[in-house]
Amino acid sequence: MKHTTVKRTFKSASMAIVAALLATGAASPVLAQKGGKAPSVKLSKAVQSYLAQAQPLLLEAQTAQQAGDDATAAAKAMAAVPFLDQADAVPNKNADDTMVIGQLRLNTAILSKNNQMIEQALEQAVASGRLTPEENAKYIRNIGAMALQRNDYVKATAQFEKLLALNPNDTAMMVEVAELQRRQKQNDKAVATLQQAIRTHEAGGAKADESWYRRALAIAYDAKLPAQITSTSEALVRAYPNATNWRDVLIIFRDNGKFDDQANLDILRLMRANSALAGERDYAEYADTAATRGLPGEANSVLDEGIAKGALQAGKPLVKELKAAVAPKVASDKASLAGLEREAAAAKTGRPAANTADAWLGYGNFSKAAELYKLALQKGGVDSGTVNTRLGYALAKSGDKTGAEAAFKAVTGASRDQLAKYWQIWLVNQG
Repeated sequence: MKHTTVKRTFKSASMAIVAALLATGAASPVLAQKGGKAPSVKLSKAVQSYLAQAQPLLLEAQTAQQAGDDATAAAKAMAAVPFLDQADAVPNKNADDTMVIGQLRLNTAILSKNNQMIEQALEQAVASGRLTPEENAKYIRNIGAMALQRNDYVKATAQFEKLLALNPNDTAMMVEVAELQRRQKQNDKAVATLQQAIRTHEAGGAKADESWYRRALAIAYDAKLPAQITSTSEALVRAYPNATNWRDVLIIFRDNGKFDDQANLDILRLMRANSALAGERDYAEYADTAATRGLPGEANSVLDEGIAKGALQAGKPLVKELKAAVAPKVASDKASLAGLEREAAAAKTGRPAANTADAWLGYGNFSKAAELYKLALQKGGVDSGTVNTRLGYALAKSGDKTGAEAAFKAVTGASRDQLAKYWQIWLVNQG
């Protein structure tokens, strides 16, 4: 949060000017409008009488402060407080009365270094409705900052929301409000506020900061808000499709769902497509899953990639065991595919075609895989969601983005449909 300490961006009014105000009812500089013109200020007689008694004490306090005598300045300022309180107690005060009392109380509070009185004075000045728009926003901001300093999140949030009402395009303030909402366990509001900040910022033609997207996702995840987890995850990888974000999003997606080996394999494929596999665990899991599904070519390829990138150490027992299980099978497996294609063409269902397509996908022959996936769908008897997911990937890698998009959009069913949406985002990011 920005407001970890109170920022004294306001200034106390000059005592000489205040003296003139009390004597003549002239305009106060804090009320100055654009163009240098100021509205007239008229104090009620009772209020003016009490303020006239406070004025000499405040002048003395100011003189002492300028001389470096803070103790005397504080004592004189506090001596003026009873007169300000009496003025404040006058019934039926007008707006000018309230504003001037607030300004003098602010002077007193600053001179006496009394934060509680400063906050009270700021609120009184705002309540008068006689501040300029600039002063009004400044005072509200400081009221919120002081509330935040003492961890009064409710009041701080209310003040910052007032600032947002004054300036609906203040995205930095939206981010601060979202954090305050999170601290109050208003997590759904916090996510919505961050999403609003992102939309507003980008509506102005500038890309929102990556941290805003990640923060929205973190809040949704920590609070276990399923719908918000999905929306913030999608938004993050659309805007910032880097490997770290893709890995975080897909790990969250997988951990929050129930997936069999087939679905998990497609999640791992999407991670690989986004260069989001990281470390021994990811590569070893991918290779083991592919091997379990009878895809030695894909498993071997993943192991080789992991070793080349330094994520796997070829001499480690786990890697040696996996490599020994799949590498010797690659040549014979690949040689069998032509015969399997003929069997798939003659089969009554699409299962043989889908299985053969999976193998070709693992070997990187995407056009052949796409051809067989289409055959599998035509013959039927297969899980269309799984086949369309893989068909979309194969078509995309073959250069047919339009066909890939259509395949991904054809995926239905819980969890699979969301995975297909992530594949669509990947497809868009391919340029």
